[in-house]
Amino acid sequence: MRQQLRRLRHLRLRHLRLQRQQVHQQFHQPPLRNRPTARNGYSSAMRAVVSHQGSVSLVERDIPSGEGELIRVTSSGICGSDLHLISLGLSGIVLGHEFGGYTESGQLVAVRPTGECGSCEECKRALPHTCKMAAASLHGTSIDGGLAEFVRVEKSRLIAVPASVNAEVVALVEPLAVVVHGINRIPISRGMTAIVVGAGSIGLLTAAVLVDRGIEVDIVTRHPHQTQAAEALGARPISTPGNNYDFSFDAVCTQQSFDACVSATRPRGSIVEFGMVWSPVALSNTLMLKEISVIPSIFYSHDHEHHDFEEAVDVFSRNPHIAKALITHRYSLDDAAKAFDTANDRASGAIKVHFFTN
Repeated sequence: MRQQLRRLRHLRLRHLRLQRQQVHQQFHQPPLRNRPTARNGYSSAMRAVVSHQGSVSLVERDIPSGEGELIRVTSSGICGSDLHLISLGLSGIVLGHEFGGYTESGQLVAVRPTGECGSCEECKRALPHTCKMAAASLHGTSIDGGLAEFVRVEKSRLIAVPASVNAEVVALVEPLAVVVHGINRIPISRGMTAIVVGAGSIGLLTAAVLVDRGIEVDIVTRHPHQTQAAEALGARPISTPGNNYDFSFDAVCTQQSFDACVSATRPRGSIVEFGMVWSPVALSNTLMLKEISVIPSIFYSHDHEHHDFEEAVDVFSRNPHIAKALITHRYSLDDAAKAFDTANDRASGAIKVHFFTN
């Protein structure tokens, strides 16, 4: 009986390996125009990472069908917001809003994970990233994301990436676009001074874009691996902010980080707040007395005048060292639980945890 059970387990594992090999062959390398599909003999199964009651697990799902482009994912990353939403109990969704890969025609693409309705006042005013549908149609939160072997994406959300960019790191384009959007909200130029508070992935990417634009930037770092990454990106790591900076960038969005930015910014300077403020932040008389402008920044613009993703692709193409400085850990989907544990562990030295998928 034990031998029979062992044989059954062996056959099951062999079957799953064959399925993965067949799916990989289906989308092995571009071009794929004349290759067989699931409809004529290949498996329709794929692996995906989902959250459930505060944890993550690897599951088998059908390769998504329907409208949009089928993307063979080559690169996906864990964001701090993923960790926060999992802790709040997000369940049943394939995770991941930072990802990219190949279309069926063989084009390498980055993916803008947000959508829009196209008809509300915000969309009509060329502010589609503030449309209620932007968050309501977000990959990895509201609809299935890119921590999977395949994902189906609306064509309007795809941004072509040149072949010179490594397909295994293309997921970094999404957080880079977040940073480009925030920096584009202010009139910063050469000769001005800037400080970044917070040396996680968004803070370090902010420093990288500022350096790319020829601006000298200080960044507050707390750990040796952050200091090393900041230096690799051309920024100056410091432990305590100075003062009288033209612009401050808050990449933490807590009361402590906001107060640090207020102290560091000159009168009538500006503070850019990146992302979500998960706990209320109070204003201070110092902010009022210095007449500092506070600039919120969320998502990315993609109207007829602003192309944050395309600009992010250009920055990434010019600066391949960004990926080397930020991606500290790589995992396969099979090690999803370990990858999320690493991203959650402050002692791991993780900056950006990525999955190599295909």
